[in-house]
This record gives sequence, C-alpha cells and structure tokens, in this order.
Amino acid sequence: MARRDHKHFTRKAQRLGLHFLPTSASGCQAMAVPDQMHVPSPVVTADLTPREPMKLAHHLPHPVAYVMAGGGAHGSVQWGLLQALAETDISPDVLIGTSAGSLTCSILGEDPLSALSRLSYVWSQLDIEVLVGDSWMAMLSAARKKSQSLAENASERAMLEDILVARDFSELRIPTAAVATDLATGKATAFDSGPLIPALLASSAIPGMLPPVTINGRRYVDGLASANLPARLAVERGAKSIVVLDTGSREPAPISTSATKVVARVNNILNARQRRAQLAYASSHVPILVLPTPQNLGAALDFRGTMTAASSAYELARQFLFDVTAMSGRSKFSPGLYARPGPYVTDPDLSQFLVGVEPTAAQS
Repeated sequence: MARRDHKHFTRKAQRLGLHFLPTSASGCQAMAVPDQMHVPSPVVTADLTPREPMKLAHHLPHPVAYVMAGGGAHGSVQWGLLQALAETDISPDVLIGTSAGSLTCSILGEDPLSALSRLSYVWSQLDIEVLVGDSWMAMLSAARKKSQSLAENASERAMLEDILVARDFSELRIPTAAVATDLATGKATAFDSGPLIPALLASSAIPGMLPPVTINGRRYVDGLASANLPARLAVERGAKSIVVLDTGSREPAPISTSATKVVARVNNILNARQRRAQLAYASSHVPILVLPTPQNLGAALDFRGTMTAASSAYELARQFLFDVTAMSGRSKFSPGLYARPGPYVTDPDLSQFLVGVEPTAAQS
C-alpha cells in the first residue's frame, strides 16, 4: 500500500473508532479493533409480523417541508434523523437546506428510495481532505494570504459530481432548494432552479475557508451566515408544516482565552440567535416538528464521530416520533413548536410557541 493510501486508510479507521496494534516482526499489522461500538438497539416485540409505520402524516398540513441545517461533519446527524422518519408515514413535499443540509436534501430529492443507503456511503467516506484536497494542511502558506480563501473548491466539486447524478434542480424528484448568502447584501437566497452543483458549492462556501461562488453575476457564500436553519424561508415559500432536521445542539462553548475557542463561541452565539429568530417566525405560522439531536458533537470539521452521531440521532428521533404519535390524537397540528422541553428550545423567544413532547415508555 502506498504511503498516502496507508495514511488515508489509517485516518478513516481511526474515525470509525478502529486502532491498529504495532507492526509485527513479519511487517504485518494486527487486525484493527474498535474502542466501542455504537449500534442502535432494536425495537423489541413478541409479534413478528411486519410493523406498520408510525402514523403522523395526517396531522401535518400539506405541503410538508423538511428543513435541514448546515453543520459540516455534524450533517451526519441528518442521516440518523432520516432513518427515524423512514419509520413513519411522513413524506416531504419540498426540501430546503443549508450547507451540509443542502447536500442531504439533494441526495434525498434525487431518489427518496435509495437516499438512506447512499447517505451511509457518503458519511463513511467523507472527511476534510475530500472537501478541500490534500493540500489543506498548507492552507496558511504565504502564497495564499492574499487569496479570497484558504482553499479552493475543486475537491468539493469533484465530490459532489461523484455523489450526484443530477446536474440541474429540474432533475430532482422532490422540489429542492439550497440556501446561500449573497455576499453583497447579506441576504439569504434559495436556489431551486438551474445548475445544481454551483448552488451546492455556494451553499457550503465556508467564509474564508472556501471561495465565494459566482452565480448570475453575484457572489455567494455559505448559507450559515444568513439562514443556517432556513425555517422562515420554508414558510415564505409556501410550506404549511415543517420537520426540522438540525445538526446537533450547539450551545455556546465555555468562555476561553484561546483565539479559536473565542471565535467558536461567538459563532455559536450568533448561530443560536439566528436559529431562534427562524423558529419563532415559522412556528407562529405553521406546526413545526423539531427532531431531537445529540449534544456536544465537537468541532464542525471533525469527521471522526460521524457514525456515532448518526446512531445517536436515530435513537433520539425514533423515540420522539413515537411519543408524538402517542400524544397526537386525530386532529391536524396547529401552529407551534413541537419539541422536547429543554434549554435548546425553551428560550424566551420560543417558549410561547412550545408544545412540549414529553418522553413516554420506550417504544416496543
């Protein structure tokens, strides 16, 4: 195995929790063993007949929008959330996502039947090198200090072209929109027609790290700067109910004197404020299911925990949807924020809209 391939394989093994024993005298390494497996538990039942999906669709006015937030490596959470939603009878009429969420939306929109399988392959292979190429460690070189970004998006473009067959929004089976930020005005822009790949590149153009993308003469950067969780846009575009697929509970990090941690804290504070505004507006107009997500997922560009994050998200969302089914009765949901009570959603700006979904006995 070439040195680069060996290093790349080793990194992927470590991301999956695998570690190699020292090389033996024969030059071979022992089999990798996981530190700890994280596999969702089965739904135990004495009845072996096929289970019916959880009945929720008739409570949600149409059109139903799946709204997917950005979050880098935390986007794997949405794979787990979609697995839980697949155990219900809910089907999205429209999809809208930002950054990593826009890619998940595109994969789901391209082929709803194969999306979960395809996402498993995406998240088992995705890492920082796939996004920005082999030269990412040299991004701070003097040659790039006057550039508009620390890295180019050629690697990301190649990745998107490998993953998706569709090249235009019109080729997607479910109407899909990718949200980016107009660099001149700061306003959120939802792309839902025309070339697909440039829109996804714009939606995920992390400011400073990846270059702005020019579309129709205007420059765009990552949608996280304007609408990382584009719930308001979904309402303005006609959604009558929303299912939120966030990318983890991003509470502000502890105060620190470290430059990178100060920047991370400020970013989390601004993101939380933006998120509250989006949800407050949307939940005053339509019912919103906010699927629970794991906490403390680490850095947004740390891809080592993607499988564990997805597994945890699936378990949390599966139980939440079971509890919503148990409390829902027969009527349509009215506008409000249907979510687990807790600091993530009970901010004063949101508490007036909260319809708390309390945990019940475990699904069986």
